[in-house]
Amino acid sequence: MKKISLFAFLFLFLLAFPGESHAASSNSHIQLDGKDISVSKGAQIQEVKGNVLVPLRLIVEELGYRVNWESKTGTITIHKQNLNLSLQVNNPIASVNDQPMGLAVAPLLDGGTTYVPLRFVSEQTGVEVVWNNELKTVFLTTPSASSGNSVTTRDHSATQAASDATESERTAIHQINFNNHELMITVDGKVSPKVTTLTQPDRIVIDIPDSKFGEEFPASQSINNGGQGSFLVTEDLDASKVRYSMFSTNPASARIVVDLDHSTPFHLINADDGKVVIALDQASEESASTDTVISTIPVEPTISSDGHAQGIDVSHHNGNIDWQQVAAAGKTFAFIKATEGTKYQDNQFFANVQGARDANILVGAYHFLNATTVDGARQEAANFARALDSAGGRLDLPPVMDYENNPKGLTSAQISEVAHAFLDEMEKLTGREPIVYTGNVFASKFDPTFSMYKLWVARYSTTQKPTAVPAWNSWWAWQYSSTGSVPGISGQVDLDEYNGTIDELRASLAGSLD
Repeated sequence: MKKISLFAFLFLFLLAFPGESHAASSNSHIQLDGKDISVSKGAQIQEVKGNVLVPLRLIVEELGYRVNWESKTGTITIHKQNLNLSLQVNNPIASVNDQPMGLAVAPLLDGGTTYVPLRFVSEQTGVEVVWNNELKTVFLTTPSASSGNSVTTRDHSATQAASDATESERTAIHQINFNNHELMITVDGKVSPKVTTLTQPDRIVIDIPDSKFGEEFPASQSINNGGQGSFLVTEDLDASKVRYSMFSTNPASARIVVDLDHSTPFHLINADDGKVVIALDQASEESASTDTVISTIPVEPTISSDGHAQGIDVSHHNGNIDWQQVAAAGKTFAFIKATEGTKYQDNQFFANVQGARDANILVGAYHFLNATTVDGARQEAANFARALDSAGGRLDLPPVMDYENNPKGLTSAQISEVAHAFLDEMEKLTGREPIVYTGNVFASKFDPTFSMYKLWVARYSTTQKPTAVPAWNSWWAWQYSSTGSVPGISGQVDLDEYNGTIDELRASLAGSLD
């Protein structure tokens, strides 16, 4: 019998959740690799508020695992090697190696049977799952990689060496963000994502073959030792949560799931520029297509700018840039990624700064903030300041703090504390008051004490400008597209507008440009 890995099985347990009311699907069936598994009348498949739940023990035993059940305490325990897991019915706190772990809801016990949601069988264990509502049948297919065959000691070293070589060749995923109605996955190479949709409940599933989470990924995203994590999406009308994990080991594939509040059309943007974007389509704004997934050809969005200065922001993902062509296309200012975290420096930073300067484009730099503590924020500011010094010191435009997501789940007060620490340290180190870059939704996280800083805000639309938030009634610059096309740049690029003319921008920087 084929087996799933223990860690995958654990996540089937940990992420299981019950419903407060449920209805059994009569005459339900489960098929594992084409074989019918007997489902007793007392342990039928459950449908709970649009979710399909299946009996845990039945599937687990068929997959070759043993479960211990203590009826007096309602406790489920699993032991293997150095891993000990304990869950208790109606208790939202589990124990993993004697360390508490919170569950979204407690495990469900009904009629002596423990149930788990079908969705996690598919998304967390590597077992392919199909639910046929008409037939009331769950079809399970185990991956060929998890065949349960052992490897001899003689073969192990050669197999491990091959595995290590493959590991080094995989595309690294550096960041996963959700802002402005878009999921953005930042990678260090070309990828061919497979995007599907699932229902009951609605979600978008993105599989990225031959990939891994980069070494710096945990600095910006919560991720456990098993390579799984998630973060809540706040203040979005359609999406509620983003989850990610290593879905398969052969071939190595990362899976990212966007949980939706309801079925939502979207389109995929993958221009081989280091960014994979799932853009949710909004009826209130122009959408690229009503199709679920489309091939995207970069198109220059048109905007009624009222003579406002037009610019771009770039990083190494945009490759080698012909800045003379960029200038000839009417772009008069540019923000260039300099750093991220406490050590990373963009490898195209110096070349981009020099190229933009030579083209007579006003140049600024930004730092992508990952910090979750005051000390971490100050260390990141120091990294940013070092990069600016290496680039010749003072640039035309003030330094920018790019703070746009909250994967570690900080409170608004903690976000403000971290942001102020970074901004204060940057002003201390550079002598210039920084600019705050963020998304239109995330901007509401900042309290009114940030109103002293200029706001560069992202809202992807050519017609609906950024709205007022507690800290800012107006914006200094507006990033209105992440899918622009500009001569001199291969692939898509972020487009920006200054809230004034180029002459007004230069006048505001007069002291800095002397």
